[in-house]
Amino acid sequence: MIPKFPAFAISTTLFLTFAGCATAPVIHSSGDNSAKFSSAQTFALLPVSIDPSVPPAEAPALTEAAQDGARDALRTLAYSETSLTNADLVFYLHGKIMAPAAVADWGYLPNPSKFGIGSAEVAASAGRRVFVEAYDNHSKRQVWMGWLECTCRKVKPEGIQNEIQQIVATFPPRAKS
Repeated sequence: MIPKFPAFAISTTLFLTFAGCATAPVIHSSGDNSAKFSSAQTFALLPVSIDPSVPPAEAPALTEAAQDGARDALRTLAYSETSLTNADLVFYLHGKIMAPAAVADWGYLPNPSKFGIGSAEVAASAGRRVFVEAYDNHSKRQVWMGWLECTCRKVKPEGIQNEIQQIVATFPPRAKS
């Protein structure tokens, strides 16, 4: 007789996999069809700021985890990290516990409606969604956006790192030379 895998073990595994989320998040991502992802080889991350409502002692670990999640996923997709000045692509992480930044002040041209979500919805849902935006560093225009919504009660470093990795994993891989 083959033992049945208990249902609670499946739900526990999913719970641990998504680090505190009640259900597996649905990942939304969309790219600009006119973007030349095939020529991109390098990336940089805009600085991540943690929302002031997060206890200051937790902020450094959350910042590091968010950035590590993006770096790990982008390296898996064969992109190399470089300075902001030299990067082909620049990634902006925000939402949930990450405070918004005025990317326009950096010269980037956000256009979330091109990717199926309006600016007002981004702002209104920032407390429950994690967003990753990609910008062509040469033209400064937004070329990709991904996000997920999760019902996590408490954000832990491994949870935010996992969420960002899942989002970035949907970004187009670097073209082989």
